[in-house]
Amino acid sequence: MTKIQKNNQRFSNRLILVFLVIFGYGLGSISGIIIAKNISINKTLLNENSMTVNFEKRMQEIAERQASAWENADADKIIADFAEESVFVVPGFTFKGKQQIKEEAENYFAEFTGTKIQITRVIFSENQGAMEWIWTDKNKKTGETSRAEDAIIFELEDGKIKYWREYIDKQAQEN
Repeated sequence: MTKIQKNNQRFSNRLILVFLVIFGYGLGSISGIIIAKNISINKTLLNENSMTVNFEKRMQEIAERQASAWENADADKIIADFAEESVFVVPGFTFKGKQQIKEEAENYFAEFTGTKIQITRVIFSENQGAMEWIWTDKNKKTGETSRAEDAIIFELEDGKIKYWREYIDKQAQEN
């Protein structure tokens, strides 16, 4: 059998199937099935796109809330995004749970002021994200201003930060 004959046979088989469906179920039923199938497909695509957009928006909002909370020296707002059993890692230190994170944020605020954060990138995949930001602050005792580029990896669980790890480059130069 040639390729054209095979395609014609498939077409004939489909035509017979459509004929049986129309006469077996009635034209109204088959059009309802087709419409329902298209609506279902469209809803699925819409839901997937909406979920992606909502998740992307949620990740961006978390990044912005965290930056704002650090800039405003607000330890309560920092920990509001964290899960109870979260882990916060910065070079040389690991803080476990919201209370330890809050205490360390307050220790930072006692030592530094004028924190400014510029978010340069936020990326995500499922429940994980990464961001980069440029952090500047001023030491209260010495008046020295410092700048660092910071890469952060984080993981969400039930919409809360479960894991946050920072990789800080204090030697980065302004471009």
